[in-house]
Amino acid sequence: MIQLDSMGVKDSEFLGYLHSFRGVAILKIVLGHAVAAACIGAFGVFDVSNPVLMISEIFYHDSTLYFAIISGLLFSKVLKPKGYLKFYKSKLKNILLPYIFFTLVLTFFKINFDYFSGFQQGLEKFLSDAWVNFIYGKANFALWYIPVLIFLYLVTPILEYLQKTNRITKTIFLIIIFVPLFISRIQVLDEYNLRIETMIYFTGAYALGMFLGADLNKNLILLKKYRRQFILIAIISTVCLFYLYIFDIDLISIISLKETVFYVQKISFAFLIILMFKKLEAKQPIWLNPFARDSFSIYFIHGSILYAISPFFLFIIGAKQIAPFNIIIGALILFALVLFICASIVMVSRKIFGKHSRMIVGA
Repeated sequence: MIQLDSMGVKDSEFLGYLHSFRGVAILKIVLGHAVAAACIGAFGVFDVSNPVLMISEIFYHDSTLYFAIISGLLFSKVLKPKGYLKFYKSKLKNILLPYIFFTLVLTFFKINFDYFSGFQQGLEKFLSDAWVNFIYGKANFALWYIPVLIFLYLVTPILEYLQKTNRITKTIFLIIIFVPLFISRIQVLDEYNLRIETMIYFTGAYALGMFLGADLNKNLILLKKYRRQFILIAIISTVCLFYLYIFDIDLISIISLKETVFYVQKISFAFLIILMFKKLEAKQPIWLNPFARDSFSIYFIHGSILYAISPFFLFIIGAKQIAPFNIIIGALILFALVLFICASIVMVSRKIFGKHSRMIVGA
């Protein structure tokens, strides 16, 4: 069964199970954000001591690592043989241009032009805010990952050089994969800031994907051989995260224990999910295909839609007398509606812009 990745690349054996994995990744991210939105709507704060939010965070947080692994794997397996010119042209068309479009649109809607005395003053404010939002990924809460992803694309030639040149560079490349165990991602939700620690954290996962994709069949055989060990690691890391959350344990000096364990957990999950879909071969779940195909569009759009529609469901989310079902039901409603609206926007975009839609909404 031939499928297409987000860059339109054909690959009958590889992209089937990786495509499904990408679908699972975006669904996990949207559901995690829906639970968070429901909790904030109900309690006014993001409080991980809430059992529903705690469970969601433990299984959802750092799911963007899946995208980093997929991107690295796709580069080594599919895109690298096509050369860097096509690689960067595809990223410009499918990632950078939609990111610019959404940054401009979302920035525009955030500005209250009534505060400005004239058109020029309003325009200057818009362009200034749009530029800052573009650099830091702040036009929407979910867009922080796109500057990180652009950074990963920029350092790809360096990583490839390290991966293939000699024993010393190959050792450095392997060290990069394990560095996130000791250099933690920094959560910067409100500040306009790009942290090198976060870049390093995701570079480790991206390099891991490159490593897997360099000899994919051999590496999949190894993953299958040690599948039980990865299941055990996934279980132990998840139990450790529950312990860290329940007892509110995190920092040791500058190292976040939670982020270290999340890195181990999400990599273990990634291996197991890939193996699960690989076992299905040509019988990939058809229902996952639309989410996988439009994963970047959904990622670009879902955050704004989620917080635009959340207030309309406060009558459910705020019904604390049925807690925790108010959060669960509210989150599931938001999750389903956000996906439906995202799909509708993508469909309309395709109808209007045709093949150029990918450069606007990413699909």
